[in-house]
Amino acid sequence: MLKFFEKFSEVFAIMSEKTDGSMKLLDGEKWEENLKNRNKFFNKNEINPNKVTSVRLVHGSKVLAVKNGAEKIVEDADGLVTSESNIFLAVTVSDCIPVYFYEKEKKIVGIAHAGWRGIVGGIVENAIGEILKLGGKVENMYIALGPGINSCHFEIKKDVLNEFRRYDAHVLRREEKIFVDLKGIIREQLLSRGIKEGSIEDNKACTYCSENFFSFRRDKTNETMVAAIGLKN
Repeated sequence: MLKFFEKFSEVFAIMSEKTDGSMKLLDGEKWEENLKNRNKFFNKNEINPNKVTSVRLVHGSKVLAVKNGAEKIVEDADGLVTSESNIFLAVTVSDCIPVYFYEKEKKIVGIAHAGWRGIVGGIVENAIGEILKLGGKVENMYIALGPGINSCHFEIKKDVLNEFRRYDAHVLRREEKIFVDLKGIIREQLLSRGIKEGSIEDNKACTYCSENFFSFRRDKTNETMVAAIGLKN
């Protein structure tokens, strides 16, 4: 298990690893097993599974605010924010990057599933925007980037190259192949919105390189980790 924002005792931000089992939501015949894995993981970390609000991903850029946690699975989004304590927000990831948000003055937390479509579509900016709507300020925000697929293995084809035209500095060409530094793009977006460099922490592990994580591109399976964040009582 990985932890983030450890300098803030009031926040609990974590991510599972391959040894914790697959955490994918509503995964057909595997859902019962995955649900057991999720409950075991949350209970092990003293999180009541009934206090977890998850999102059914669409690989987009929509971010929603969670008011009371009554809805356990939010449809059609890729990010969540809340100012409520004792609600944990969760997304699943496998190569896509979990981005954790914390506004320390207003005690607002958020999490985003940042795949390449969501990143170029503005999911990071949208999450910041939702935090601002809840009364937060950019100067009080801290960000953590969890493990994801790094530029060593995130190869794209020419047919989607145009999607990255605004981020040419993060497009790398090696041996007639095209790779993209997704975390580099996220960092650029954060800095452009006023997030301070010193307020960004980054777990630099590559999910493709490390066998500690599931990787869709490496393994060609639907198994995922879960990333979660919440405010302690």
